Amino acid sequence: MARPVAVERTRLRSGRRTCYLDAAVLAVVAVLLRVPAFVADRHLTYDDGFFGLSAIEMRHGVVPFKELFSPQGPLHLPMLYVADLVGLQTTNAPRLLPMAAGVAVTIATYAAARRIASRFGAVVAAALVTTSGSILWTTTGIASDGPAVALAVAAVAVSFGYADDPSSTRAVVAGALVGAAVVAKALAAPVAVAVTILVLSRRRPRDLAYAAAAGVVVTVGATLPWGLGRVWDQSVAYNRNASRVTSYGGAVAKAWHTLVDRDPFVLVAVALVLATLVLARMGSVRAVASPAPSSRRAAGNLLFRPAMVLLVWFTAQLALLVYEPAFWRPHVAFLVAPLALLVGLRPPPLAALLVGALLVLPWYWSNMHTMLWPDAYTRREQAALDGLRNLPARSRAISDEPGFLWRAGRLTDPYLDDSSIKRIEESQITATRIADAASRPDICGVLVWTSRYGSLDLGPRLTEAGYRVVARYGGPRVLYERVDCRA
Repeated sequence: MARPVAVERTRLRSGRRTCYLDAAVLAVVAVLLRVPAFVADRHLTYDDGFFGLSAIEMRHGVVPFKELFSPQGPLHLPMLYVADLVGLQTTNAPRLLPMAAGVAVTIATYAAARRIASRFGAVVAAALVTTSGSILWTTTGIASDGPAVALAVAAVAVSFGYADDPSSTRAVVAGALVGAAVVAKALAAPVAVAVTILVLSRRRPRDLAYAAAAGVVVTVGATLPWGLGRVWDQSVAYNRNASRVTSYGGAVAKAWHTLVDRDPFVLVAVALVLATLVLARMGSVRAVASPAPSSRRAAGNLLFRPAMVLLVWFTAQLALLVYEPAFWRPHVAFLVAPLALLVGLRPPPLAALLVGALLVLPWYWSNMHTMLWPDAYTRREQAALDGLRNLPARSRAISDEPGFLWRAGRLTDPYLDDSSIKRIEESQITATRIADAASRPDICGVLVWTSRYGSLDLGPRLTEAGYRVVARYGGPRVLYERVDCRA
């Protein structure tokens, strides 16, 4: 009897070494893809600039939700603060958070797929996630979506582990990760459906209660320090009260077009899986690798099968995105992991995947090169940045393009840190409010860069507050400087 036990232990050790090796290689690939964006000396997106500015505000003691307007979940800015500390508060230190999220979602996808698919299927799923344009968009520049997606996929990975080998500890960890994902960004909430199904699959109601309690504890614990009312008003009510960006049908179309533009690798892989399954049913090709033990165990109930869990997760996530009034293209990142894991369940042959990837590579690069290899600032952008840097040393500034303030190292009025169109539409930011802030003695510059502030007729109010135009950059782009700045 000892010999079979020894052989089994050797296999287990070998399997773990293989998993660690795969995870390490995938992590390195994830990092390499994101290094150019991490070191870029410009802001990559509006969110990248907004959260970069938020990070330097927090360095100077500004409190989220109380002083700093915070439209995302209450866990995101604390995670950003920690990343900034780990990065020694250098200019690009806040980008450690999306970098870590990119690595985490890659490894979590691999771990989830290893529970339900072959090793090859797990590698394919993880590779699709780490190269996904939608995921890259939220794990290169700073965004709350990336960390939320990583936490959500980690919750699913732990839940598949629970379905394979149930324990109360796994249930608690899965629930805590769901709670963390939701308080990073509320749009991650549909992952709770997948986790609930997987915990229910072992018919241990006490574990489901433990998971739910863990999620509630994390949610409340992340919210209470900032004030329940302020968190609700800024991160929930503010987003729910926003004007609809598009119709429900338009939202579905936006999701599809975003996947086409940013995720051709994922769509090609899904198409190849469907083609492989059709050909296998027709007897033209052999079926791909059999499911992992956990999926065979759940085969008696259709709802508990991995493919059904992933389909339910994807459908619930898409429904929430369509329902969300302010549905933006970066939110499509939440749809990628369930699609990639479905591919991992029945991966097409490697040769077909490689050919498909090569065919769509030019299209992928044309839509993603700004994240994979960011350009420098244009001449006008650099001139505006230099104008902010040339303001008096300790002065603050205001702008509707917060990335310029971040890169110039300028603090602002924390209430105006987020100058998004939603705040203007909801009359949280008005010309009067901006002019009042510009009258503060420590604020000496106002950079209008987009139509958000350009449409507010700020000129007369700023002139009255003692400002003059010092540079124009075309269109609404203009830099005002206070004549008698004493900061």
